[in-house]
Amino acid sequence: DPQLQKKAYKLLPRLATSPNGIIALQTRNQDLQSLLLASASSASAPARRDRLLALAATITHLPQTDLHFIPSVLSEVVIAAKEVNEKARAAAFDLLVLMGRKMSEGGTIEQAKIPHMDPAAHTAEASLEEFFTMVSAGLVGSTPHMVSASITALTRVLYEFHAQLKRSVIEDLVSTLDLFLTSSNREIVRSCLGFTKVAIVTLPDEVVRPRLGSLVPGLMSWSREHKSRFRAKVKHILERAIRRFGYEAVERCCPEDGKKLIHNIRKSKERKKRKRNEAAMAAGEDDGEEEEGGQQQRKGRFESEYDEAVYGSEDEDTDVGSSDDNEPASHAQGAKRKGGDPRKDVKGKLGGGGGGGKGTYIIEDPDEPLDLLDHTALGHISTSKPVPLKPRKKAKAPVNVDGKLVFGGTDGDAMMLDDDADYNNDNDGNGIQEPGDDVTLES
Repeated sequence: DPQLQKKAYKLLPRLATSPNGIIALQTRNQDLQSLLLASASSASAPARRDRLLALAATITHLPQTDLHFIPSVLSEVVIAAKEVNEKARAAAFDLLVLMGRKMSEGGTIEQAKIPHMDPAAHTAEASLEEFFTMVSAGLVGSTPHMVSASITALTRVLYEFHAQLKRSVIEDLVSTLDLFLTSSNREIVRSCLGFTKVAIVTLPDEVVRPRLGSLVPGLMSWSREHKSRFRAKVKHILERAIRRFGYEAVERCCPEDGKKLIHNIRKSKERKKRKRNEAAMAAGEDDGEEEEGGQQQRKGRFESEYDEAVYGSEDEDTDVGSSDDNEPASHAQGAKRKGGDPRKDVKGKLGGGGGGGKGTYIIEDPDEPLDLLDHTALGHISTSKPVPLKPRKKAKAPVNVDGKLVFGGTDGDAMMLDDDADYNNDNDGNGIQEPGDDVTLES
């Protein structure tokens, strides 16, 4: 029963919130390890996130002598990094980080106790480098899904622990994953693009710069692929590389048939920078205020810095060669409605599209707010600046001295009737027609 499994798995994290529960998790930890390993094959998909949280509660209180439990469940956690459910993926990433921290604290790994291992296997010392070796074992998986999941897991732990790893380990990891850019499987390449982006953004300059000669040609081989947004992702990675290492360094490593994309990136960045400067001069705002506003707008777009590094927008407007990584927020100017009522103005873009400097306006009734759930709400949204509405003048009907309407040619005795009030006044103000006041039409 999936619901029963979810309730059972939720029990372990709940126990970890009380002092007595923590004692129970520590004293019965070996029993929990056996139970969790035995139930791995029968775990249902809806209970996967709760199972990962239960594994995290168990590993948190794991003795340093029982670290063989980490490689026993590592493959399950690595596969969970490719889960469709976002909460399950987040739980898998958090568990990978927790495993890395547990391994970095030291201890022993009795490899003979790991399922499907040789009983004569030797005991290994726990360390962060050993943990990366365990995760890297999935790179030789038999299915593309397993290889892709291993690359995604390595990307997450590398982002978290790159400052604690030895330089030789990082260089070996980058050189190994560099080869996967030439793979013909799109699922593997998609994960490898995420790893490449994290490497360019976070790793030291002396590690990444020597690898540009192989990274850039590998990226350019997918720059013409439109499926799965490969072209947009490759372009964004190249933009980040250009911002960090400069145009000359990237262009020097780029093949001849791919330099057109590099030139396009240069021109588009210069054009955006020029438009921003013109907009700043027109608005009377200095660059410092705009940069601060851009950073405030960017804050909070992702729940973690890792998500920002991997899933950051491929269309973000950034300066190349500048310390500021964010484009200033566009400020829309409002317009006024008839009678002096201002129209609402929205700063930014609806749907995230469009160029900088343009606003999106909502035309709202002054008496009640716009109902965005109404099917006609889209007609009240405009990307161009509305102009004030001119009051429509009511046409005056020509009448003669007797109050009769005149049609056709002009009558010298005709007068202009402004509105219904004039007609009512001619009829004693009560709007009731008196005998003898019959209105006739004259041509």
